[in-house]
Amino acid sequence: MVDALVIGLLEAAPLVLAAMGFTLIYYLNGFINVAYAENLTLGAYFAVVLNSTLGWNFYLTIVPAAVLAGLFSVLSYLVVIRPALRRGVGQAEMIVLTVGLSFFIRHALRVVFGVQLYLFDFTSTSYLSVFGTGVTDAQTTALVLVAVIAIGFYLFIYKTGYGQKMRALANNRDLALVSGIDPTPVSALIWFFAGVAGGLAGIFYGVFSFVDYLMGWNLILIIIMIAIIGGIGSVRGAVAAGVGAGIFTAAAVLNLPTPLYAQVLLLFFFIVVLRLKGKGVRLFRMQARG
Repeated sequence: MVDALVIGLLEAAPLVLAAMGFTLIYYLNGFINVAYAENLTLGAYFAVVLNSTLGWNFYLTIVPAAVLAGLFSVLSYLVVIRPALRRGVGQAEMIVLTVGLSFFIRHALRVVFGVQLYLFDFTSTSYLSVFGTGVTDAQTTALVLVAVIAIGFYLFIYKTGYGQKMRALANNRDLALVSGIDPTPVSALIWFFAGVAGGLAGIFYGVFSFVDYLMGWNLILIIIMIAIIGGIGSVRGAVAAGVGAGIFTAAAVLNLPTPLYAQVLLLFFFIVVLRLKGKGVRLFRMQARG
C-alpha cells in the first residue's frame, strides 16, 4: 500500500494538471476537446527541444515550454474552434472536428520529430527513498511543482475577479454578455490556462517516462474519464479523481501480472463510479421532489 501510494501520487501528478485544463474547456464550451491530447505532446516536445537540443537546464525549460503550449491552445481556439462555434456547429460535430485537428497535429509532429523516443537530459540525478520506495529528485520536484501550480490555478479560478468572469461566462454565457463581459478575451484566457496546464502535464509525464508523438493521445481517454468523474468544471473534483486514479492504477499494476489488466480494471472502476454517481443524482432528485 505504501508503494502504491507513493507511485500513485507521482503518476497522478501530470494527470491532475491535464484534467484541470481539460475540464475548464469542457465547462466553457460544452464539448469534448479531443485535440487537447496534443497540448500535452507539444508541451513535452517544446521542453525536450530546449533541454536536449539547445542544452537548457530542464527546470529552465518548464515555463517557456508551458507558455508556448498555452499560446498554441489559444491559436487553435481562435483559428479553428471559435469560427466553428460562431457558425453554430453542434457538440457532436465539434468532437469530430477536434478529432481531425488532433490527427493533423499528431502526424505533423511525427513528420517533424519522427517516431523515436526522446528523453530529458538531466545533468545529475539523485535517488531518494520515500517510505522505502525509490524515486528520483526530478520526480519529487515534479510532484511539488504540480501541487504548487494546482493550488495557484485553484486560487486564480475561485478567488480572483478575472476567475469570476471566467466562471460566469461558463455558467451562463447570455447573462455574462448582458453583464458586460467580453467573451473573446475571457475565452482566450481560459484556453491559454488550459493549454499551459496540458503543456505542464506533458512535461512532467515525460519526466516519468519518455516523449513521443503518441504521448498525449495515449492519455486522453483517462483524462476525459477523470474530468467526468471529478465533475465538469470542478478543479477540486479533477484533483481528487486524478489522485484516486493514480493510486488505484499503481496498486493494480503492483499486484497484477501485466499493466494491461490494470488499465482494464481502471476502466471498470470508472464505470462503477459513474453508475453510482448517476444513482446518487437520481436519488437526490427524487428526495427533492418528495
